[in-house]
Amino acid sequence: MDTIQLSRWLNRDGMSAAPCPWLPAISIFDDETYEGHDLDGIRPRDRLRIGRVLEANGLTRRGARVFEGVGVRVVVSRPSRSLASDPSDELRRVLGRSHTIAVGTPTQVLLVTLQREGVSLSTERRDDLLALVHEQPVNLEKVDRFARGAPWEATYRGSRLALKEAQEAGTELRRQRRFRSRLPR
Repeated sequence: MDTIQLSRWLNRDGMSAAPCPWLPAISIFDDETYEGHDLDGIRPRDRLRIGRVLEANGLTRRGARVFEGVGVRVVVSRPSRSLASDPSDELRRVLGRSHTIAVGTPTQVLLVTLQREGVSLSTERRDDLLALVHEQPVNLEKVDRFARGAPWEATYRGSRLALKEAQEAGTELRRQRRFRSRLPR
């Protein structure tokens, strides 16, 4: 079982789940945002839905956010506790466990990838991130805040315009109802 298979299950249930095997993680996007537009996390309703899909496909619930299958553990990340905290903290904690696939938001996935790969961000990984933001919008303003003074700030700044353009292109296609998802079905 891998991020692609798990994403297929979630996408077949109508969710927007992007596999990010380089972490390994699954990015979940939901059009509805919190009123303050500043919280970044999987909403409780979506966590319940994810749980139902995982259980229906043979994983066993081991806690409110933890599911286990043969040789794999899936953990749904919690939202940040405070508005000023780094939304990637929780995802990084989850990814620190072996044989674990984390489920987080696109913003969390982008931040963790930049933090892990930093100045050595490969062209392949940059392309993965561009595809992710085209498919699932990211809170780039939040990423801007956490990039300030970070070792990976220059790498991010060098990719920021391309990320913004890819995100806007995906958003425009969705607005025109011409968007074709490339997520695994």
